[in-house]
Amino acid sequence: MNFLEEVRKSLKYRAERPPPREVPLVDFRKALGDFGIIAEYKRASPSGVIRADLPPWRYFEELAQYVDAFSVLTEPFWFMGDLRFVPLAKRFKPVLAKDFVLDKRQIDVFFGYGADAVLIISEFALDKTVELAEYAKRIGMTPLVEVGDAKTALEVLEYGDYLLGINSRDLRTLDLSFERALNVAEAVAGKADFIIESGINKPGQVEMACRKGARGVLIGTALMREPGLAKELREAVKKC
Repeated sequence: MNFLEEVRKSLKYRAERPPPREVPLVDFRKALGDFGIIAEYKRASPSGVIRADLPPWRYFEELAQYVDAFSVLTEPFWFMGDLRFVPLAKRFKPVLAKDFVLDKRQIDVFFGYGADAVLIISEFALDKTVELAEYAKRIGMTPLVEVGDAKTALEVLEYGDYLLGINSRDLRTLDLSFERALNVAEAVAGKADFIIESGINKPGQVEMACRKGARGVLIGTALMREPGLAKELREAVKKC
């Protein structure tokens, strides 16, 4: 099964409409500071349920003192996400809406719900990646353009100064390699602001990402399973 193709098919069954935005926009990139921790609320993944017994408000409230921003999964079928989690997270920190985006109307929906940034997956959006990223910028949001290899990262940067998300996970096979992400980081260090996503569950990995020049890390599964880990990760940032 090609996971990304399955997701493309699922989008036709989703028809959200944007509400009027009622909260101010925050510059997501600036919110990360020199190095930020983005905690992701993710109840499930294509591999199965991660944790369904942790209410979003409890997660956001508990982690707010240790992290710089929240990422919120809104994809409902594989990730058990919900747009209603976005305004909950926004009460505490700037918010990245994380989903599979193919249409500008999806970005309008995230904007209306209060998100400050939106994920654009280059491997999913393909030739629409730059168009979607530029649209997000035009309405004031920060596009986080996700890449999985150095070649794609450098190609994306030819079109603009984007915040990159280097994914340790291969979205086609769902295989995970933090080392591969570090190699991509070396290729773009000094050329762009970037964060590293997926597969981070140890303070040492956070420190490595920081030393590679990242502006931050995005951590989901590890913090969902053990929110108390956030304190250790914050200490790792101080070491760097």
